Parts: sequence; structure tokens; C-alpha cells
Amino acid sequence: MNRLKLLFFTLLPLLALCGCYSFTASTLPSHIRTVQIHEVDNKTLDPVLANTLRDSVEKLFRKNAGSVRLVNSEADADFQLTLLSYTNKPENFTSGSEVETYRVTMKVNVRFYDNVAEKMIYKGDNLSADGTYDVLQNETEDRHGQARAIEKLQDLIIANALAKW
Repeated sequence: MNRLKLLFFTLLPLLALCGCYSFTASTLPSHIRTVQIHEVDNKTLDPVLANTLRDSVEKLFRKNAGSVRLVNSEADADFQLTLLSYTNKPENFTSGSEVETYRVTMKVNVRFYDNVAEKMIYKGDNLSADGTYDVLQNETEDRHGQARAIEKLQDLIIANALAKW
């Protein structure tokens, strides 16, 4: 009997952790088995950034909705991104008036549409995220600033689009 109590009180905290905030395929409507992530509609002058953004969203889906297949056409749901703007501006200066850090800012629109139920799952306009990078620490715009901004966008997309499922 004592073993049973010990097992119960040992497993109880673990079971409580199972209810922690996460997104898996089990949170999806059962009829959404495929998603098409469209090419990013890029309103900026940086073609590489749009591809990087799309690749990161694909990784997000693979990680957080593993049983959903990504397809190139005729999907149960369509995921569309529009990269509205991109800026890279000095943020902090050294005492010698040299730029120390820059701030990268990206704005996107997100549309997530359920083709089966014919309704919008999520629509997010002007989602904005930024990332700073320090040139004095040999950080770069693309490897550090953009990556940090995209990571924040992913968090916004998870918190909004995937949570609506």
C-alpha cells in the first residue's frame, strides 16, 4: 500500500506537467491533415529574407504539428505570409559616435485558412518583431539581427495562429 502511495505521489507532479502549454498535432481539428505554406508575398527589397522566413515557418510546423503533412497543392489548410516591411537602423552609439548596435524590425501579415470548413483560422495584421545585433561583438545583420526577429515572429505565430486551432 505504501508503494502505491509513493508511486501516486511521484507520478502526480509528472501528470500535472503534461498539461503544460504546448502545441501538437492533437490540438488540430481532425480534418486538417495537410497544410500548404505558400511562398512569402515579399513587399521588401530583400528576396533572401522572404525565403528565410518561409523556411523558419516550415520548421515551426514540423516541430509543433508533426502529424500534419506539408504539401504543395490542394491542402486542407493554407498558410500565407506577407512580408510588409523590413528595416535595419542604428540603435546605440559608442561615445565616439560609432554605431554599436542595430535594430532589425520586420512586419508581416499572416493568413491561416481552413479550406475544409471554409473559414479563417487566424488572421494577423501588422505583426511586428525585432532583433538587435552588436557590431562591436562581430554580430551581423543576417545571422543575428534577422534570426532574432524571425524567432520572435515564430513565437507570435505559435501564440496566435496555432493556438486558434
